[in-house]
Parts: sequence; structure tokens; C-alpha cells
Amino acid sequence: MDESERWDTYLRWGARGGKTVGVAGAAVFSWLMAGAFLSGSGAADAAPPDLCSLIAAKDTSRIVPLPRTSHQTDPRHDVRNEAECNVTSGKAWLRDGGRYGRLHINLTRHGNTRQGDGWSEARETYNRSKKYDAGDGSAPRDVPGVGEKAYVEVRSKPASGGQSGRRAEVELTVLLGKDVLNVKYVAQPSTPKLAREVAVATSAAVLGGL
Repeated sequence: MDESERWDTYLRWGARGGKTVGVAGAAVFSWLMAGAFLSGSGAADAAPPDLCSLIAAKDTSRIVPLPRTSHQTDPRHDVRNEAECNVTSGKAWLRDGGRYGRLHINLTRHGNTRQGDGWSEARETYNRSKKYDAGDGSAPRDVPGVGEKAYVEVRSKPASGGQSGRRAEVELTVLLGKDVLNVKYVAQPSTPKLAREVAVATSAAVLGGL
């Protein structure tokens, strides 16, 4: 049954059912319309109070050795709400075989402004970020299958702290609805491919928990 046939069926049911079905139909319509907007006032939706909690502790320990975690929120309600999660290897990482990790996650939820609604504001933020990041010649690459759209920047450098091997740095930016998610991940020793996989998996865990 296609969409037009389905609505014709609903209308026939309404005609047969009289006042009772008419009231029920009005209630369903009101419910659908209420669900069409995440925030009736146009204010930004609340950000998670603890963004770090959306990542399982066991996974955090795997990607950031000796993790030290902190989180914060920056509520502005009418314009945007932000939440941050920071996870960094403790000072003993040099004695742990030189394994080091750093994870920074930022979620920005947009509300309506004079320039546009939350959806257009989020897209403008995403597009502006991508344009800015492309300005340093790093050539951000699109990442299919993540959010509505996403792009990533990947770098490889010599390991720090006098350690051997390479240091991988990844920044992933994702657009989904009124949200813009930014995941920065640093790991050594590691490769750009492994670090990118971690950033993508982290974004999936966060978006799935919102």
C-alpha cells in the first residue's frame, strides 16, 4: 500500500467511525504535530550532563591508557548548549611502555536564532568548520555512513616523550539534526587508520546514547 492509499484508508475509517474516530484522529494529528519539533520554544535542547558516560568505561581504558576523565557543560538554552568530555592518559604513561592517548569530545546542540532555525544553524556551523579546516591544506575527507554527514582530518607525527614509533592525530566532525559532534583523538604508538577507527566508533557510541 503506497502513501496515498494509506491516507485514503484513514479517511474512510474516519467517515465510518463518526465522532469517536474523529476525536481519535484529532488526537493522533496533535501527537504527530507535537513530535515534529524537538523544542517548541525554539531554544536549544539540553546537552547530556555527563557526555563521558555515553562511552563504556572498558572502552575508554582501551583507547586511552591510564585514563583520567573530566566533563563539563555550557548551557545557553536559547542559542546553543554544549557538553564536553576529556580523557587523557595519566602522568605514568611514560612508564607504561610509552602508550599514550587523549580523547576530546564536544557536542553542540543548536537552537533558533534570528539567522535561522536550529537545523540551519547546525549546518552552517558544520560547513564553516569544514571550510576553516580545509584552509590549512589538510584536505578533510568525507566519511560516509556517520550521522547525516561527516568529515575527518588525519595526521601522523613522530612520537613524543622520546618514544619510538608514530603518533596519530584524528579529528572527526559530524552533523546530525541540530547537533554538531566533534571528536579529537590522539594515540601513540598508533597509525592513522587505527586512530580513525577509534574516532568513528566513539562518535557512534555518543550519537547512539543521545
